[in-house]
Amino acid sequence: MTMDDDIAVSDADRSRWLTQVPHTRAGRPCGCGTCPSIGLTDADGSTPELMDDRVVLQASATGALLLLFFDEDRLSELELAPLSDKTSFNEFPHPDGLNFFE
Repeated sequence: MTMDDDIAVSDADRSRWLTQVPHTRAGRPCGCGTCPSIGLTDADGSTPELMDDRVVLQASATGALLLLFFDEDRLSELELAPLSDKTSFNEFPHPDGLNFFE
């Protein structure tokens, strides 16, 4: 799958990825200066390599998209992408303010 493809994510996929959450750590911050985006690592500090067939889950927040990336079937990045070049964010939105895409 490429980022332009829409495929269904199964409940098994979501369950498998959810088991990674307790072992996932914040990694390198984004260097853009307009967002709180971070790379994600496992407990050993390893981040999966960027893959052409990455999976991206997305949600919307006021003024931004929240993107959760999976590479090599592992959590790899959490990105808050502003919808305008004039907007910047210092932190991720509260989960209660997210609208999820199916």
